[in-house]
Amino acid sequence: MNVLPLFAELAFRGWFPLWLAVALGLVAAVVVYRIYSRESLKMPPLQRYTMAALRVLAIWVLLFLLCKPVLVDDFKEDRARPIAVLVDNSKSMLQADPRLNTPDRIRVAIARGDREPASGLTPPASAGDLPTDSPSRIEILASALKNPKLDLPARLRLKGPLAPYLIGQRLRGLSDTPENPWTGQIDGADNRSAIMDALNELLQRDENELPAGIVLVTDGRDNGSSIPADEVGRELARLGIPLQIYGVGGSTTGFLQLKDIPIADTLFADDTVTIPFRWRSQGFTAGEIQLSVKLGGKTVGQAKRLPAKPGEDITESFSFTPTEADAATTGPQELVATIELTSGGQTLRDEVRKSVRVVSRKVRVLVVEREPRWEFKFLQRTFLRDRRTEATFLLSTGDREAQLARPYIPVFPQTRQELFENYDLLILGDVPATYFSKPQLEWIRDFVSEGGGFAMIAGSLHAPADYLNTPLADVLPVRFNAIRAAADSGQRTEEFVPKLSPVGSRSAMLSLADNPEENERLWRTLPGFHWFYPVTKLSPAAVSLLEHPTAKIENNKPMPLMAMQYYGKGLSLFCGTEETWRWRWNETGDPEKFFSRFWGQVIYQIGLPRSLGGRMSQIALEQPEMVLGKPGRVFARLFTRDYTPLMTSKVTARLEKLDARPGEERFSTVTLDPDADQKGEYRLTLSNDREGRFALTVDSGASEPTKLEYRVTLPPEHESARSPMNEEYLRKLAELSGGTFYREEDLYKLPDTVTAKSVTFSRRQEKLLWNWELMLLFVGLLTMEWIIRKFSNLS
Repeated sequence: MNVLPLFAELAFRGWFPLWLAVALGLVAAVVVYRIYSRESLKMPPLQRYTMAALRVLAIWVLLFLLCKPVLVDDFKEDRARPIAVLVDNSKSMLQADPRLNTPDRIRVAIARGDREPASGLTPPASAGDLPTDSPSRIEILASALKNPKLDLPARLRLKGPLAPYLIGQRLRGLSDTPENPWTGQIDGADNRSAIMDALNELLQRDENELPAGIVLVTDGRDNGSSIPADEVGRELARLGIPLQIYGVGGSTTGFLQLKDIPIADTLFADDTVTIPFRWRSQGFTAGEIQLSVKLGGKTVGQAKRLPAKPGEDITESFSFTPTEADAATTGPQELVATIELTSGGQTLRDEVRKSVRVVSRKVRVLVVEREPRWEFKFLQRTFLRDRRTEATFLLSTGDREAQLARPYIPVFPQTRQELFENYDLLILGDVPATYFSKPQLEWIRDFVSEGGGFAMIAGSLHAPADYLNTPLADVLPVRFNAIRAAADSGQRTEEFVPKLSPVGSRSAMLSLADNPEENERLWRTLPGFHWFYPVTKLSPAAVSLLEHPTAKIENNKPMPLMAMQYYGKGLSLFCGTEETWRWRWNETGDPEKFFSRFWGQVIYQIGLPRSLGGRMSQIALEQPEMVLGKPGRVFARLFTRDYTPLMTSKVTARLEKLDARPGEERFSTVTLDPDADQKGEYRLTLSNDREGRFALTVDSGASEPTKLEYRVTLPPEHESARSPMNEEYLRKLAELSGGTFYREEDLYKLPDTVTAKSVTFSRRQEKLLWNWELMLLFVGLLTMEWIIRKFSNLS
């Protein structure tokens, strides 16, 4: 720094005004002169005027000091401009990129000092000389800053004083002391990064305070800036401040996440189970995927191996067959689906856990119909093909001789015991109520109450019209009037497409696809119906599953086409149309696909509880994927030990973070609130304020708690979301500013490209003259006068 004085001036900063001091000085001079001129003693004139002059000078010095004189000097100063070092301190810097290729491994070795900085990306003689681990971006940066072979901080200081900053949600300066160097204050703690805003803030300073150059260290993830990068780049170029960028991160990012494994809660022994694995993968274009499943701690099926590929929603099926030994386990078992990806010596793994039951006995179904209408014919074909179903059929009219052989039976069970012991699910079609005796109708009611499944498929003549004042009226989940019409009465309407109710969209019974979004689409595109039975309202404990698009019931609610309720220990379903067979004409060209899947799920949902000796409560997410920061709702259908809908004002549940780290809160208690419109249904809004895997356990007092596992994922724009270094973005920004983009292989060149600059400015310096020299002069003048007076014999 060169300092040259320009000029100096005298200024007065005291409370005593200069004009008064001058006036008093003149008066004092006159008074002193008159006093000494009238002195009675005879003395030489020189001696007399010398003493007068000394006295006047002393007074003038005193008055000068009272004015507080200041000497002002102006200096010209040349000062080196600082070198600003901006380091990205956001959480994306904590990401560990898999080092899948040789260049990325070489970059790790250069940063750590295991290779010479100028050696470039030339592969070593042996691949074993390269690191195989995957350090985080912030660890790579720390290694590069401490690497004595690179010596970055010291070499940058040769170009000017360093001004280190951290970039996060805002720009903040760092202190730099021997006890706490700035290189040790980078911790990746910021939730957002506003790189462009930070650069713009630096450029808004006074022209004389601008840096000579800016070194930006980042992975290029900017999710908080309001200013475009090209605008900042052009401004840097205009000001002549080139941006030297050190890009931290691997060439690719490795990300593997198993999204879901849609699977039924109940599996059948000796029946092939197909699990659709759904996952997302990023950064892997080579390698191998392995899918495997464990049931009750034992590996089942053969591990499936596939070539790795990137994608947001990859689906692959895995099949296995539960055994009788699996079914021998009482109660639910844990099924663990695992996906592993191996690529470039790196292995990523993820898993999803589900609670399932394995049963060995088939669901025994009795279908009673008046005559073989279309719905009956296709149901019969579906049930007979289903290996998990033991189906029996009864027609109330027709040739009795033809109905003597299996799968037909000639008459309805003649005793209560015969009905209870031989069947799990009873399906009634358009059968006259008069076909059954009063005791038989009471048996059916009791059969449902004691845990049996019941379904009624409406018809135009008898069902449900005939059952208005029978024991089955309360079993049905809907209330209705007796309406009858012949098949050719002209009541058929134009085609209409039914809609899933909110409960129906979450019900496994109406799931026609493994993906919830695809399921919604399918229900919109399936062939519609032309006829339905109008009901007046739902039963108090019932829920609507499928609704008419325009028809209404009381309170202007949609007309239920399918409704369900728990009656005692059993489950009752009402299907208000006889035309689900129309789904056989669908866009897939597979006539059995949706019709068979729907009715198969009806069997498992309604008939299985009796086989399992009870019924679990139900709990489901409103949307299939939970995203961090976006609240999501959970719906629960809860029951007491006597199988009636729970009616408490609130229900507490336990929320567990399954992948909690040491020191992180693992358990918390949440509260479910009841739905005012639906008995037994409860709702909970989850804040989703933490990423990871969770389990929500609800205990309503039933036979066993109900558990729901789910995952909270990061939104794509989140700071911690997996993404590779944004090299293209950073290269373009450096080019716009007139700077250069660097990676580890050429990082040693960075300090040499920074140009030292200085700025010249004037500095004003003030020196207070109220000092000991003037005080000594004042005392000296008075002393000299006193000495002369003594030698002159004056008092």
